[in-house]
Amino acid sequence: MAERVWETLGALLALLLGGAALVLARGLPQMEGGYPGPALFPSLLGVVLVASSLGLFSAGRLGPRGEGEAGRLPRVLGALVGLGTAPLLLKALGLAALAGLLTLWAGFLLRGKGWAVFLAAGVVASFVYAFFVRILGVYG
Repeated sequence: MAERVWETLGALLALLLGGAALVLARGLPQMEGGYPGPALFPSLLGVVLVASSLGLFSAGRLGPRGEGEAGRLPRVLGALVGLGTAPLLLKALGLAALAGLLTLWAGFLLRGKGWAVFLAAGVVASFVYAFFVRILGVYG
């Protein structure tokens, strides 16, 4: 029961942060032609946070996880290791490859099905390359 409370609080926090990012992004200046300019990243972040919070809310309603706190600790530590090494790997791998690798790592930690994890990693890497590297010219 306690894990449901923490899931709900985490989902609520993500929803509030996502909503705040969307509201704050509306106040940022736009470029000519209606392009978002500086508002693009906060808007994307807000959408991701709101969608993630809705996913957490729905996942919390599906039933018990069947895994205690001790079973989650290695996955949490694995996620922290992945996030902690990301800045070190960015220069060596590039943004798109790193995004795909982190998606692959997260899928592994979440015990996803092999084909779905590889598909998700490929989609994320392709999207990051096409949108952020090619279109926006972000460090690649």
